[in-house]
Amino acid sequence: MVREAEHHPAVGGGRTHATRLGSLESLLATRSELQRQARGEARVERYQRLSPAEFFTHYYRRNRPVVIEGLLEDWPAMRRWTPAWMAEHFGDETVEVMAGREAQALPDFHADRLRREVPLRELLARFDGAPTNDMYLVARNSLLLREAFLPLLEDLRAPEGYIHPDLREPDRVHLWLGPAGTLSNLHHDHLNVLFCQVWGRKRVWLAPSWETPWMANERGFYSAVDVLAPDTGRFPDFARVALHTVEVGPGDALFIPVGWWHALHALDASLSVTFVSFEQTPGLNTCWREGWLGATPQEEHR
Repeated sequence: MVREAEHHPAVGGGRTHATRLGSLESLLATRSELQRQARGEARVERYQRLSPAEFFTHYYRRNRPVVIEGLLEDWPAMRRWTPAWMAEHFGDETVEVMAGREAQALPDFHADRLRREVPLRELLARFDGAPTNDMYLVARNSLLLREAFLPLLEDLRAPEGYIHPDLREPDRVHLWLGPAGTLSNLHHDHLNVLFCQVWGRKRVWLAPSWETPWMANERGFYSAVDVLAPDTGRFPDFARVALHTVEVGPGDALFIPVGWWHALHALDASLSVTFVSFEQTPGLNTCWREGWLGATPQEEHR
């Protein structure tokens, strides 16, 4: 009976799958170790006014994160969008938030269950209290495409040469708003993202796609590890992950490459805007070719 089971097609298929998975994990482990030896301390580079050509050559196409200063200087939003101004102009408008997040160990797993509509001023009132992860306005609400909030788009500018200038197309630009303490735990995206900080500060953790086997990727795009208190007893492999950390503040733009794991923790009440429609790269923005199993990025002396 055991022999019959051993030769069953399902067992054979599972064995083949396990062999392929083991080979992939071995290759990623080698990539991870070579990266550590080549680059030493994990860090995210920061530049003032990096040109679009330099950005696409050295970061986008090499699947490397970078912080760029100066891209948001011409945004009216940087001067106008204070909490008081938003409460005055949009406070009575209803917004969709994720509420009751602190009752869930990993609230991003339960986004649909936590959806709730509240007046914007109710969310803004949370900014005066203690840090909390209980209420957060996240990208999935598509706030900037709602009729009442369309005027906000006039206060944004697509960074020239980086982002497609038409911001009114669905899913090209999103807004994130919450008090100090909000946390987007470790996850990865199927898109390249330009993350722009309008006000407040956020701490960001990043790990490259080749660290995936050790990220406790138990569901979809999410890790089961709490980045603020990693349980390496439960997830021992996570201890080997080379996490990059960086702080972004008002005016900073962080490029998060496709496939890179990231978590974001608000150190202050925070408003962020994200773009996903990049210029100069037709057909590449949503694919995994860049950096998944490609050549190791090399440091350039510029």
